[in-house]
Amino acid sequence: MNDTPNSSVVPATESRHRRWDPFAMFAELESEMDRVFGHRLPSMLSPRRYTSALGKGWAPSSDVYEKAGTLVIKAELPGVARDDIDVTVEHGDLVIKGERTSESEIKEEDYYRMERFSGSFYRRYPLPEGIDEDRISAEYRDGVLEVHIPKPSGDSDQPPTRKITVT
Repeated sequence: MNDTPNSSVVPATESRHRRWDPFAMFAELESEMDRVFGHRLPSMLSPRRYTSALGKGWAPSSDVYEKAGTLVIKAELPGVARDDIDVTVEHGDLVIKGERTSESEIKEEDYYRMERFSGSFYRRYPLPEGIDEDRISAEYRDGVLEVHIPKPSGDSDQPPTRKITVT
């Protein structure tokens, strides 16, 4: 029998707390494209680079749609406390930011798999000109933030930043 260790077996200590990265496949594809073409393609901007350009963090999934003359933004924020969510209108954009804390009672070396993101998050949505910022409302229920933005009224005299209260 051969006494040399099998190189394809990874010790449990090396693979236990590896964070799953849903964008790793894009980074690998981009790297392969760079290798094939010999240079970076100017139109390639992976989600991983976009996130890292904003700093460490994550971006919540969201839907944006129109319903009964109102724009609706729904953002998934499971595990985020209402007080840790900040919704503002800044220079014509709706900004949702905040932080989700990780479970501190579990040490990182005790994880077998880490797929949930923690830390700060940030999303910015451009809004149509002339919205009535005083009529924007936000509600947070069951881990989903829902922001209602009435369609533009035509008045464009709006302050550059306004805080929205989340109920």
